[in-house]
Amino acid sequence: MATEKTIPTKIKVVLEYGLSSQSVPMIWEAIATAPGLTSWFADDVQATGKIFSFSWGKHESREAELINSRQNTYVRFHWLDDEPGTYFEMRILKNDLTSNYSLEVIDFADTDSDDDVRSLWDTSMDALRRCGL
Repeated sequence: MATEKTIPTKIKVVLEYGLSSQSVPMIWEAIATAPGLTSWFADDVQATGKIFSFSWGKHESREAELINSRQNTYVRFHWLDDEPGTYFEMRILKNDLTSNYSLEVIDFADTDSDDDVRSLWDTSMDALRRCGL
């Protein structure tokens, strides 16, 4: 009996954004802590252990588990209501030639909504830059 292959419903989206900050601890604070994420990513972020609760406005909220991290390098979260194997990751990169930092974002999107995911991250990165990063 042949086994059916399932077609993934999500595709990986990889984006990179230049940062003006040269302070890895400041970048880390912004991407890995509840207060830092509240400053640019969501209206409110609360962390209890490895579970982060993200809220936007009065009615939209989601929970994510911090599934992996390496201090001053990257954080990886999995939305609890999303498909297994999906995550969003923010990784601090340094260009060895220019010594400038950037943030690499890895996320997953429905096959027909990758432009929406890119647009959401573009907007979030604009907010991060307004925080001085």
